[in-house]
Amino acid sequence: MLIELLRSITFLAALFVVGLGYWRVRLLPFTNAITDWAVGLFAVGSIAFMVFLWFNHVTFPLNLDLMESTILQHVTRLASGQYVYVAPTPEYVPLAYNPLFYVISLPLVKLFGVNLVSLRITAIVGMFGIGVMIFLIVRDQTHNTWWAVIGVGLFAAAYRVMDTFLDNAHSDGWFIFSALLGTYVISKNRSYVNNLLGVVILVASFWFKQHGVIFVIGGLAYLLWRDGWRPMIGYGLIVVLLGVAAYLFGGSAVFGPYFLYFTYQVPRHWTEVNLLTFYRYLRYILQSYPILAFFAALETVWTARSKYRRLTIWHFQFAAALATGVMGSLDPGSANNVYIPMGLWFIILGTIGLYNVTINVATVNRHHLASLAFITTFGVFLYIPATVIVSPQADEIYQEFISTLKNLNGQVYAPYIGQLNADYVFVPGAHWVALEDMVRGPGIDEQNHPTTRKLLEAVIQPDKPAYMILPYRLEGDPLIGFLTQYYVLDTDFGDRFKALATLPKRFSNGWPRYLYRYNLH
Repeated sequence: MLIELLRSITFLAALFVVGLGYWRVRLLPFTNAITDWAVGLFAVGSIAFMVFLWFNHVTFPLNLDLMESTILQHVTRLASGQYVYVAPTPEYVPLAYNPLFYVISLPLVKLFGVNLVSLRITAIVGMFGIGVMIFLIVRDQTHNTWWAVIGVGLFAAAYRVMDTFLDNAHSDGWFIFSALLGTYVISKNRSYVNNLLGVVILVASFWFKQHGVIFVIGGLAYLLWRDGWRPMIGYGLIVVLLGVAAYLFGGSAVFGPYFLYFTYQVPRHWTEVNLLTFYRYLRYILQSYPILAFFAALETVWTARSKYRRLTIWHFQFAAALATGVMGSLDPGSANNVYIPMGLWFIILGTIGLYNVTINVATVNRHHLASLAFITTFGVFLYIPATVIVSPQADEIYQEFISTLKNLNGQVYAPYIGQLNADYVFVPGAHWVALEDMVRGPGIDEQNHPTTRKLLEAVIQPDKPAYMILPYRLEGDPLIGFLTQYYVLDTDFGDRFKALATLPKRFSNGWPRYLYRYNLH
């Protein structure tokens, strides 16, 4: 209720700003300055708050997202010289992500140790890189620093819209940074070697996350359109060697024999096409980026129709970004992080499009409709800051949580945590997401699946007192709810460990709350 009220106030403030210009009140000479300062304040404030969140989140003792500790398991294996993609075991089940994020985390792991702090700093560097790219891109296209700052501010303000993902221990930030950087390098067109480098960086985006292949295709399509067929031999060779061949033949050799199984065979079973697929896609755009999406589309169509030869790689990659959103929607179990690339292109091209409308349509500038668009967009992104600030008691509560586990005098399985890197060892360590990834898909009954039962044999038939700790009631779990045959609720901790809750997302993980005890007689 509060957030709707704040958004309404923001929208009314935007209308008031526009009204100052429209009715030509006495303040008219100062209206431009007033609106520039108002929008700039939103932007700079959002950037400052984002930097604050980096420091606030980086040392959080448990998971900001439910998969962080499992991603840390992957990095731990790589750092110790073990394969990442191996046959699933009760102790470890690989996730379906490409491995480059694990690789680039290693320098900071050596510097700060094998922990979540190292991985989050790596992610934050990628997020910072995205902000730098937005600034450079918008400034290059508008020749105006103010508009570039607004673009970065919109990115920072969209933190909740982007599912609070980019400063978590995940590959998304580096995947998108690589896609932006590769595209930016190609856009400069300084030399053939420069363009080759841009293609290499685009291919790297695929090695961070499979969706990067769409930006590789977008980049190649633009180069073919701009440069013709002759230079494509070199570009194609890079894609074949560093992309196709390395993926098909090198991945298993370097990262483990189950590389192709987990990065290709597992995710290809998730695809589901129905009306809900496209409903989710369109609803997300209309709820999160209505104005920026309109101006991004307008900028692309306008350029294509009036100045066809002036189409840039950013327009081509806009189509690629839209396609990544569709690709993400085909997996109904995906989080909203799949829409981050699309959202970034809405921000970049939407800001550029709004700038071009402002300088080409006098009425827009005179009536301050650009200010209305920006302030309203900041209003759409608005959220209560406290929802993404972690508790100052998190470290203390974490120690209490570990102490509680140690006092149970038995094995504990925490499916929504997976495995901790230190302090306590869960038995088994297989994470819920990794288990579900292997069995989910259209028409598949996940409950009591044979693959799940096999990997959870130590939970089903423990040789010592056994417990489970979950954020939700076991009986409602779509994957492991069958374990109610073996476990009964022992303790509801209520809000005792709430300070350890994950950040709000499409699929929020809550906090360790329900303790179940093995009770089969």
